[in-house]
Amino acid sequence: MAGWNILLLARVAALVGASLLHVTSAGSACAQKADPMPSLTEADNDQTVDLRVGETFHVRLPENATTGYRWTIDRLDDEVVEAVGSEPDYAAGSIGSGGAVTFTFRAKKPGTGDIALKHWRHFEGDASVTNRFRLRLNARPR
Repeated sequence: MAGWNILLLARVAALVGASLLHVTSAGSACAQKADPMPSLTEADNDQTVDLRVGETFHVRLPENATTGYRWTIDRLDDEVVEAVGSEPDYAAGSIGSGGAVTFTFRAKKPGTGDIALKHWRHFEGDASVTNRFRLRLNARPR
């Protein structure tokens, strides 16, 4: 009979332990989801971004591509950071009106690197640059 009680106690302890592990990991997952991807704007020009390797962030800048002026990556320290993509945001049928573009970047490996964007008409060359956006990235290990 004593063996049966010990077996029952061991099962209860295992269930309680598994339940606590599940609750703890669910709380950890919620905490990760609650920390959104940083989104930077013109106001963040010349700032420093601190991230861990593997984390991503957005840079959203206003542009009016219908006039030929667009934001492009001018310089990127690709040892430390990588460009994941860019996505324009314009209202449908809004020829001549402005919109925005969102660039997404990811920290690749530990280190410090720079990102430089320029607003220009690529077909007119660097003389057409009207604005610049710069960031310094500090990428820490995970």
